[in-house]
Amino acid sequence: MKGLFKFLIVISSLSVHSQRLCELGEYDFITNTIIGIDKGSFSKIEYVNNNEPLNERVRYINYYDDFGRLINADYKGNGHFYGGENIETGCYEVENVTYQYSDTIIPKEIKVENTREKYNYMLYYNKYNKITKIEYTDAKGVIGSIFNLEYNEKNQLTVVNKGAIKYYYEWDNSSRIKKITIPDLFYTIYEYSFDYVNNRIATIKFTARSKDNKDDIILRSTYSYTYKNDKLDKIMYSNITYGKSDMTIYNYDNEDKLIITDYDSKGVYESHYECYY
Repeated sequence: MKGLFKFLIVISSLSVHSQRLCELGEYDFITNTIIGIDKGSFSKIEYVNNNEPLNERVRYINYYDDFGRLINADYKGNGHFYGGENIETGCYEVENVTYQYSDTIIPKEIKVENTREKYNYMLYYNKYNKITKIEYTDAKGVIGSIFNLEYNEKNQLTVVNKGAIKYYYEWDNSSRIKKITIPDLFYTIYEYSFDYVNNRIATIKFTARSKDNKDDIILRSTYSYTYKNDKLDKIMYSNITYGKSDMTIYNYDNEDKLIITDYDSKGVYESHYECYY
């Protein structure tokens, strides 16, 4: 599940830019955001693996426009041509995908073209400019699947309804995400619980439990956050069930980019992200 849950707009509304909408609602441990809900300000993100041959080290690049919206994702030949992405079933790997928005502020339509197909997203908002419905339509305008989003009295997202799967969100009194719950189609409930110290994330606890017996824990892990000079410095990941661990280091030395590097339990480099401002 760690890999599954693996950014700026000028109004306070749901950020439908900055990610593939098929990832909407998932938690991103690289930027520490709920995809589509929280905001970020990178212009380009490169995922790099220096263990690969020189011409294959850049595994993918995401490009963003001046509004911070994702306009192109280039997977550098690392994608696979099976199926197609869908707002209900999730993101599939493709070689390249581009996005065209109908409006610079509150887009009502997003045209998408990838190496396999063309399709559109139609977006519907409430009076607070929060998205209440997203329709996935094919090139002929036929609706394939639908998202529905629900909010509480504070306009905080409470449910993303993907049809077969629903994501549930709870917020604390300081309007910080407190818990994300995702029941799968069959046997398991996935839970992310967030703890804060000095208004910063201190720990995220992940639990996978049986639907039939909440005390039957299938998997348990934690993400522990440490800070330096008021910036996120390190995330320690510990898989409690299997006794595995790794860590992620944040490097701010470069003026033009943030470098986020993953290491295994022995401190050996695995891969890194180059996030350009």
